[in-house]
Amino acid sequence: MTPPPAEAPDGTLVPVDGETPVETFGQLRVEGTQIVAASGDPVQLKGPSSMWLNWEQDGYAESLDALVWMRDQWKLTVIRAAMGVEPGGAYLSNPDVAMAQVTTIIENAIDAGVYVIVDWHDHNAHVNQAAAEAFFSEISATYGHLPNVIYEPFNEPEQIDWESELKPYHEALVAKIRENDPDNLIVLGTPVWSQNVDVAAASPVAGTNLLYTLHFYSCTHTGFLRAKGDTALSVGLPLFVTEWGSTHSDGGLDGLVCLDEARLWTDWMRTRGISWTAWKLDNCSDSTCYFAPTGAPRDGEWTDAMLQEHGQFVRDRMRE
Repeated sequence: MTPPPAEAPDGTLVPVDGETPVETFGQLRVEGTQIVAASGDPVQLKGPSSMWLNWEQDGYAESLDALVWMRDQWKLTVIRAAMGVEPGGAYLSNPDVAMAQVTTIIENAIDAGVYVIVDWHDHNAHVNQAAAEAFFSEISATYGHLPNVIYEPFNEPEQIDWESELKPYHEALVAKIRENDPDNLIVLGTPVWSQNVDVAAASPVAGTNLLYTLHFYSCTHTGFLRAKGDTALSVGLPLFVTEWGSTHSDGGLDGLVCLDEARLWTDWMRTRGISWTAWKLDNCSDSTCYFAPTGAPRDGEWTDAMLQEHGQFVRDRMRE
């Protein structure tokens, strides 16, 4: 007899021993500001975001063995596939390669029984709306019948007006996805690099199972941005932090980390049941890379010595 799902100390479900996250949680939905499992119990998804896939050299995010290892050793429940759209070698200039990378990550997530965010990783998605619609139409037609897939159709809008440009874009993309997939989660980018969730909260997109993106980097974004998040939550806007780091918002070019502030953020997300994916599953000198520039094995078995401070911090927060 299968044991009932366990509960974390804050009341959210955790996977049952011997079951994958998708086996335990099933079809996710949004109730109020919370993601809930098929059972109706609250769920907090946690996991890594890939590097821009067009710039990711070592294939960590595309390794099924690494994904299973993180699921079992780090308690990963979700992975984000950050598909670059505009830079050199990205989707618009090399769609076959980009699509192959994304579908590999999706298929791996299905095999591993975890959730996967399909991220249109673009700062100008409203300019590339036709391409985005075609892409998400294909992804939702192929995978929308499965509970694993979560859609993120606009990574980080820049200085784009919500009412006149960004909200209409989201309405069009939600409609396109819902033609094929009536119920999987969709996470909508918000103005100013996905920070102004309070602006979106004043005029949300109509629909079900929609969440809104909040991004932070703890050396740059402090309590003022959590206050925006609390404002959005207070009027019923559900949030998903699809990208964060314990560094400055440039991705950690100076090598610094701000772990005390990052802990305030992760505690804030935990107490509010906000799901997250942390930037970035890669090896480089930037302090948001999980792995040191000297590298780490592609397929898991990572030791503390292979992880930078941010990587160790993210791993430990996944395990909480």
